Amino acid sequence: MESIYRILVVGGALLAIVFWSMPFIDYMWYSNEELQILDLGGFGSKLPASQIYYWGTLILWLAISVGLFFYNKIARTAFVVSLIYFLVVGLFDGILVLSPIEAALSQIITLSDGALLVIMYLTSINAKFNENI
Repeated sequence: MESIYRILVVGGALLAIVFWSMPFIDYMWYSNEELQILDLGGFGSKLPASQIYYWGTLILWLAISVGLFFYNKIARTAFVVSLIYFLVVGLFDGILVLSPIEAALSQIITLSDGALLVIMYLTSINAKFNENI
């Protein structure tokens, strides 16, 4: 179970890096019309978008992933709080426009996050978090 858990943590972190960098990569294979549609992401948002928030979120997510890799109890709590935070904030983010690759990555990341939650709380990995206080 430990190897599956660690693969999910590392894989999720790597997928997050790829997902966050997609806007800087995917413009190479889309037409101008498709790029204009992708630029509509966030339209109608109640929260202002900023590069600091965008990249800060990735850095926070990677820091939490490092903590999860080493069974840090604070990182586990931060992971759950972050998931709840992003679920609530997502309601105010405006229109979500993703390319097919971004949508697939997003769904894979969501599935791995769910698997991590189950493994962290309902398997023997839970004891490892309680050891490292």
